[in-house]
Amino acid sequence: MPRTIETDNSPADSLGKVIFADDGARVILAKRLGLLSRPDKDHWRQVKHNASRTVYRGVVDGAKIFLKHFHSRSLLHRLTRAVGLSDARSEMRFMLYLRSHGVPTAQPLATMCDKSVEWLATRAVTPSEQADQWHIRQLSRGRAGRQAIQQAIVVLAKTIGRMHAVGVIHQDLHCGNILIRTDSDAVDLAVSDLHRARRRRRLSRRAMAANLAQLYYDRFQFTTRSERLRFLKHYLRASGAAGTLRGWQFMIEHFAHLHKHRQYAQRNRRVTGNNQYFHSIKLPGGWRGHVVLASKRWMAGSLAAKLVFDTEAWRSVLAKPAALLQGGDAEIIKDSGSGLIVRRRLTVGRNEVEVFIKRPRRKHLWKVLVDCLRPARPIRAFKLGHMLLTRRIATSLPLASLERRCGPFLLDSILITEAVHATPLNKFLNTWLARPPRGDTPLTVPQQRRLGQQVLWQLGKLLQRLHDNHFAHRDLKAANLLISWSPGASPEVVLLDLDGLRCKRRITMRNRFQGLMRLNVSLLESNVVNHAGRLRMLLGYLRRPGSGRIHFKPYWRLLERWSARKLRDQIRSRRRRQKAVRRPG
Repeated sequence: MPRTIETDNSPADSLGKVIFADDGARVILAKRLGLLSRPDKDHWRQVKHNASRTVYRGVVDGAKIFLKHFHSRSLLHRLTRAVGLSDARSEMRFMLYLRSHGVPTAQPLATMCDKSVEWLATRAVTPSEQADQWHIRQLSRGRAGRQAIQQAIVVLAKTIGRMHAVGVIHQDLHCGNILIRTDSDAVDLAVSDLHRARRRRRLSRRAMAANLAQLYYDRFQFTTRSERLRFLKHYLRASGAAGTLRGWQFMIEHFAHLHKHRQYAQRNRRVTGNNQYFHSIKLPGGWRGHVVLASKRWMAGSLAAKLVFDTEAWRSVLAKPAALLQGGDAEIIKDSGSGLIVRRRLTVGRNEVEVFIKRPRRKHLWKVLVDCLRPARPIRAFKLGHMLLTRRIATSLPLASLERRCGPFLLDSILITEAVHATPLNKFLNTWLARPPRGDTPLTVPQQRRLGQQVLWQLGKLLQRLHDNHFAHRDLKAANLLISWSPGASPEVVLLDLDGLRCKRRITMRNRFQGLMRLNVSLLESNVVNHAGRLRMLLGYLRRPGSGRIHFKPYWRLLERWSARKLRDQIRSRRRRQKAVRRPG
C-alpha cells in the first residue's frame, strides 16, 4: 500500500505531504523532494509540455525517473484540487491497482499535491518507444515487422481486456499512451498517462465499446480489417465480455464514428485559437491572420512540420506582407487574373523554409460584396489545409494566412504554404512509367507496373477519403495533384490548390461522380495510363474493408459517359477562346 511520509526536516517542508509507493521509493526520493518540486535544467530534461502538464526526465541516485508536473489553471482543476482531489494521486492509485491485477504500467514512486505544486514521479520504462512510433517503424521492416505487429496485437488486446475486466476505463486510450520495450524480441508493453482513468464496479458493454473506439480511431489508417478483428477476438477472451464478434464490431464502429467527429470538431476549433500549435496575430496596417507554431502531422516529406516557430519571429517576418512577393530571390510561378504565386525561401527566426506565397485577385466585381460576408480565400485555405492534415490527407503545410480589411471590405490577403518537393501527377507518370524507361534510376517493367498500380490506387483512395470526410473539390485536375515518392518507398498523393475545396454536410452521388470524372479526364491526358489503369483508380475508390467482390461495371459505364461529355465541353470551350483571340479588335 502507498505510504504517507511527513516531509519534516527536508527541502520540501512547506509542500505538505508526500505519498510514497513503497519503502524503496522512499529511500530513493526522500532527500530529493525539493529537487522534484522545483525541477531545473541541470538535473532534468523536458520531454513534453502543454497547458496542463510538463513531463521531465532525469536520474536520481542512478535510477531513471520520469517526473510529471500538473499545472492546469482551468476552473475545474482548481476546484477539484481545492476539495482534496489530485490528478497525480489518482494516477498513482490507478498504477498500483492495475499492477496488482496483472496490467503492466510504469512503476510509480511518489506523488505530492498542495496548493502550488502537484507532481508524480515514476520509474522510466527504458529502453522503450511509444506504440504509435513503434508501429510505423515495424511497417517499414516488411515481413519481420508484420510478424512483430501480430504479436503486439495479441498482447495489447489481452492487456486492455484485463484492464476492463477489473473495471478501469482509460479515457485517453491511444497508442501514444502505450509504451513498448525495445530491448527484447518479445512484446512487452506498459500503459501510461492514467490521470484520466476511471474505475467502475461493473463496466457495461457500451462503456467498453466506447473506450475501444478511441483505439480503433487511432489505428484505423494503419491496420487492416483482419488485424482489428484479431485484436477484438483476443480482447473478448481476456475481458470475459458477452456478445458476438460481429455485434461488438458494429458497436465499436458506431462509437468510433462519434468519437471521430468529436475529435475533428475540437481540432478544427484549435486552428483559429491561441495554443501550442497555432496563434492569431495582428500586424500594422490592419493585417490580421493566423500562423503555425508547430505541427502534429508529418506528411509528404514535409520539413516544416518538424520545426517549431515563434510568434514574435512571425511578426518580424510578416511586418510588411506585400514586400514578401518581391525581392531578388522571389520566383514568379504564376501571374494571372486569379492571383499571383511566388516561390522563395523564408527565414522565420532560426528556421529557413522554402515556401509558396499566394496573393489572390478578384475576377468579378460582385465578389466585393460576397467577401464582406465571408473570410478571405487564404484564411479559408489555411483552415481547410489543416483540416485535411488532421484527417491524414496529404497537402502542403499552410504556415500563415493574412487578410486586410477596411471595415467589412476586403482589401488584400496572402497565404503562405510550404513548398512540397514532389512531382506533378502527369509528369511523374510520363517519366517513371514511360517506355523505354526514363528517370534518374530507370525502373524495370515489373517495377514500373507495380509503381503505376500503387499511384493509381492511391488516387482512388485519396478521393474516397475526401468524400468520406465530406469534402468536395471542384478543380480536381492533374495540375493540382503531386506525387511524393523516392525509390524503395510508397508513393503519396499530395493535394494542392484548396480554393476549389468545400466542406459539405452531405456528399451526394453527383458530387462523387464529378470527382471521379475529373480524375478520369486528367488520367486521359497521360499516354502511359491505359484503360486498366483508369479502372484501377475507380476500384481504389470503390474498395472498402470487407466489401467483397465489387460490381464496378455500372459505375464504369456512367463514368465513361460523364468523362466523354466533359471532354466535349473542354474542346468547345477552347475553340471559343481561340476564336476570341483571332477575332480582330
